[in-house]
Amino acid sequence: MKKLLWIVFILSSCAPVYVPNVRNAALFRGAGEVQVSGHVGNGVDLQSAVSVTDHIGVMGNYEFVNRNSESDDSYIKHKFWEAAIGYYENSDKICYEIFGGYGRGEGTAYDNYGDLFTVPTDVLATGKYQRFFVQPSIGSNHRIFNWIVSGRISYVDFEEFIYDGRRAAFNDPAIFFEPAFTGRVNFGKSPIYTQFQAGFSFTTQGSTVYDYEPFHLSFGFGLRLGGLRRNTADSEN
Repeated sequence: MKKLLWIVFILSSCAPVYVPNVRNAALFRGAGEVQVSGHVGNGVDLQSAVSVTDHIGVMGNYEFVNRNSESDDSYIKHKFWEAAIGYYENSDKICYEIFGGYGRGEGTAYDNYGDLFTVPTDVLATGKYQRFFVQPSIGSNHRIFNWIVSGRISYVDFEEFIYDGRRAAFNDPAIFFEPAFTGRVNFGKSPIYTQFQAGFSFTTQGSTVYDYEPFHLSFGFGLRLGGLRRNTADSEN
């Protein structure tokens, strides 16, 4: 009963402390490739990835959120970092990969909540968490435009969560399914590219005592250096 009351209390609010980051889908062409990119959406995402061999890659990402409302005093602050290692493959005009990694984050949100039984009240939510994830991706390998579909599965464990001055009585880890679609545009043979991404996030197992952002839309630019030359890749495909 106590657990149910906590869930009802939180679901009536709008103070997200878990803000999923942009999915980093490198889809390398070959060994020795380096990618760095920056994105703006729910916050600011900085991403990097390196292909160590023709099939093994590593990545590191950082997210920072600092949003304030113009109409009231509500705000969201969040920071998160992660690192991952994975396997990738090129097959004809299709690339695919799977990465697994670990990250840590913390968030603070101040907002107004209310339901049928309570008067709207300002509340402060804070939390610290760790996340394990597996992220498979598949996409095209063309000269100009490429599409990428990612299906990240995240195990999110809040080690600490405090809502309106009260520490959560329970805090079971939750499994999130976080699919995303990415559109990437290359500028000819230039190493610069631009991309947009739309993604969702929802729980598939476990109850959350915290609020989270279920949707994100981002836009950014990236730099791709080394690896297989683009004209070589085009001739092979």
